[in-house]
Amino acid sequence: MNTAEINKLGKELELFTYADYIGKGFPIFLPKGAKLINLIRNYVESEEAKYGYEVVRTPNVSKAEIYKIEDRFDLYKDQMFIIKSNDNEENWLVLRPYASPFHCTIYKNKQRSYKNLPIKLSETSTVYRNEKDIKGISKTRQITLSDASIFVAQEDLEKEIKEALQIQQNFIAKLGLDVNYFVSSWNTSKREEYIGQIEEWEYTTNAMKNALNSLNIPYVENNKALMYGPSIQIMYNKKEFSSIQVDFEIVHRFDVTYVNKDDEEQYPVYIYRTSVGSYENLLSILLEKYEGDFPLWIAPIQAVIIPEDDEYNNYAQEILQKMLSSGIRATIDATDTNTQNKEYRAFEQCIPYTIKIGKTEFDNNKIKVRSKTYIDKIMETDNLVQELLKKID
Repeated sequence: MNTAEINKLGKELELFTYADYIGKGFPIFLPKGAKLINLIRNYVESEEAKYGYEVVRTPNVSKAEIYKIEDRFDLYKDQMFIIKSNDNEENWLVLRPYASPFHCTIYKNKQRSYKNLPIKLSETSTVYRNEKDIKGISKTRQITLSDASIFVAQEDLEKEIKEALQIQQNFIAKLGLDVNYFVSSWNTSKREEYIGQIEEWEYTTNAMKNALNSLNIPYVENNKALMYGPSIQIMYNKKEFSSIQVDFEIVHRFDVTYVNKDDEEQYPVYIYRTSVGSYENLLSILLEKYEGDFPLWIAPIQAVIIPEDDEYNNYAQEILQKMLSSGIRATIDATDTNTQNKEYRAFEQCIPYTIKIGKTEFDNNKIKVRSKTYIDKIMETDNLVQELLKKID
């Protein structure tokens, strides 16, 4: 499925839209699209908490100075949205293009000991990048990331990379995706283009490969690493699902240290990783994978109730309230009296369960249910609620 087809489907399913007067690369998420993303975001944050990640929140805009400390302002300036003030560069503000420098600032808020490591910070961060090659929902200028920063002692690097991979594998399995793994190291013929020592690159690359091997994950090696460290990319077709990136430079630039067992200051290893990458790109991946027929647990609307006549509307409301109070995402389609039209709309919108109410169902306090596994099954409402809750769980 190409970008145009994904965009068309997303609009047809009422997940997102665009407006010329807002600008290219700035999608608007409609209620169903926002619901789907929030469902995955809440799941990601709750799972990360089980692994000891602490949620933080950092500014969407800051002085340009933070990126100068990192020595990447000139390198990435053309990709940043900069708010200039009187042409005095000291007063320039930048819309946050990434969160790593802010996480380093949080780390530096107090002195750290080897006993505190690893320190794991997570943030659902909105970042802004002046992308030139906009690709629908998969490559936008406003990007919502499942960000995380890990500060770890070198001897525990492999352990933390393995854990990060396990977290990602969990999400990959829950979302039903088939992915490929790539380990990116440096091009040894261009040594001068990279930051860090040879020993650091070799140690870190080996830690990544060992972690992948220990989990029996096949991978391909390449020499496409960024200048500041090796990485693991997880790809769905040609789209990056998520990544694990080591940065050799940032801890030195921000003077991020901890006190080791010998009471000496030492630099930790910095790992940047995402659980599911950007939520915009993830939505494009899910649209490509499922063509709108999402797994039940992330379906924005899980059931639609269709009364065949207005006289059954009150009964439909009773069923709706029972489902909503149980945590099931349901709605009523009472837009017209043509039942076939309403059923077709439910089909077009890929709603997993269709509940019809006619005279027979009303008289017997029952419902008629259509799903992927059965057609027009007569049921008790409570039985359907329990079935849905079990499948969602």
